[in-house]
Amino acid sequence: MRRITGNVAEPPSGSPARRLLRSFTGRLFRGRVAAALVALFVPVIVLANVGLPFSAAGIKEVSGGVGILDLEPAATAEGVGRALAAYGQEGRERYLVLLASLDVLLPLLLALTCAALLGVTLGRVRALRWTPLTPLVGLAADYAENGVLAVLLTGYPSVPAGPAGLLSTLTAVKTTAIAVELALVGAGLLYAALTRPARRRAGAVP
Repeated sequence: MRRITGNVAEPPSGSPARRLLRSFTGRLFRGRVAAALVALFVPVIVLANVGLPFSAAGIKEVSGGVGILDLEPAATAEGVGRALAAYGQEGRERYLVLLASLDVLLPLLLALTCAALLGVTLGRVRALRWTPLTPLVGLAADYAENGVLAVLLTGYPSVPAGPAGLLSTLTAVKTTAIAVELALVGAGLLYAALTRPARRRAGAVP
């Protein structure tokens, strides 16, 4: 976008990366987009945990109460092996369906929802315009975790120590990253609520 000064069109200021970030936060993610993503995210997360044979609850049902490794990580290769054995053939097949369907959609929706909410809250603060990019860390770790899980599920009964050990690390990174982005979203919503009266008085909010 060019800035017009008199009759002269000036190029936008800042580096290309900064202009891209401004476009990301200022145009793509607006209030209505954030609301739509939240409305879509809620039923998907419900489906991922209950109501479907390949949901977390469905897998736990056929495994004798052993939860999925996404939510109940095992710290050792032996622990991962025990969980994979407890799932049985049916449970492992259900888990693979979960990874190929809801576990593709859910992390993406979470990242987009958090990015959208940050884009319309903290992302509007000049010094915090980077915050809508933080969900990418959790998304990358989640997808990497899913990839390792798929390798372990399809390779069973072999449970290599390398992938099994990497799984617990990726789960820890994913969990920490998601906790940080959710904390930022909470801070952003609080900031928006506290500053809204001032922006309304200034005519910034219709």
